[in-house]
Amino acid sequence: MREIFLKYRTLWVLLAVQALCLAAGVWSQQLFLEAHAEWEAAQSAAQTEGEKVAAGSKVGGINPERVALHVFGFLWILIPQVAVSWLLITRIRGRQELQTMQSQEDAFRTTKELLLTRDAVVFGLAKLAESRDNDTGMHLERIALYSTRLAAAMRRHPRYRDIVNANFVSNIGVSSALHDIGMVGVEDSILLKPARLTHEEHFRIQTHTQLGGECIRQIERRLGGSNFLEMAREIALYHHERWDGRGYPAGLAGEEIPLAARIVAIADVYDALRVKRVYKESKPHEECVRIIREDAGKHFDPSLVDVFLSIQHQFREISDRYGDEQRAEPVAANSRNRTLLNAEEARILAGVTDFTGRQLAVVAAEEAELEEVQTA
Repeated sequence: MREIFLKYRTLWVLLAVQALCLAAGVWSQQLFLEAHAEWEAAQSAAQTEGEKVAAGSKVGGINPERVALHVFGFLWILIPQVAVSWLLITRIRGRQELQTMQSQEDAFRTTKELLLTRDAVVFGLAKLAESRDNDTGMHLERIALYSTRLAAAMRRHPRYRDIVNANFVSNIGVSSALHDIGMVGVEDSILLKPARLTHEEHFRIQTHTQLGGECIRQIERRLGGSNFLEMAREIALYHHERWDGRGYPAGLAGEEIPLAARIVAIADVYDALRVKRVYKESKPHEECVRIIREDAGKHFDPSLVDVFLSIQHQFREISDRYGDEQRAEPVAANSRNRTLLNAEEARILAGVTDFTGRQLAVVAAEEAELEEVQTA
């Protein structure tokens, strides 16, 4: 009982004040009724008109003072009742709004935790699949950043402004990590071969797109459809399709290829060109840009290539910063084209490992300070 009283003590006090005001109003009204009864008795006892006037003067009769007393009694009841009722309603609404805000904060916190858990699981699974190949390094992290930056830049393109929203950008940063999840079904003898593949081995490698797409499709069936899983499936299945229809596995052409897969195709090819393998050397950034430009309309969506060319310096910075080896193409410390690592990208990569998360947090802080100095 004590806990209930303390919890709602403000409401109890307001109710007590309301009861006192009501009692005082009733008491004042009772005084008026008694005075009016005395006046009526005096009127009935009077014998002449003069006596009635005298009696009215003596008892008070219906005079301004009596009317004022009646009005005062009425207002004494009405005003405090309205005021206290307003306070009660305000108090109750305030508590309800506070509870609603707390519920929204709890829901937001839970959603954020679920997203972080999802991202960590996705990157963990992708890293597990990729761990069989020692040459991949930070391939997943770079693909996530390339895809995020390219999608974000597309939001400024009139053609894609209504298609690529913030949710699309967020989803592609994580779902792109699953683009090669189907590699788990490829034999080690092929995947780890330290030389170029034969025609048969290359055909076997190509099946990773179908394996990855089917894997994610099974997850969709069990968990229900979602934009994230649908995008991840499309990327895994179609990121090796070509704009001219000569890709695999379905031979899709043009805009038949899902947009997310077209984005990751550019990111994946750029990273493959930039990275050194046992059977090839890495290519400089300028040559990678030239190859992608020349493949516009053949391998890649021409409009996406235009967007890529407008932010190609960002691809170079990501490659240099998160490359698997030190390159002879450092980014100038005072470059006006330095790319800020935004919060969304940090959230995406923070799910990979604690080390990566700490690294990105430091990078983001350093670059934010640099940007403030440059714009001052």
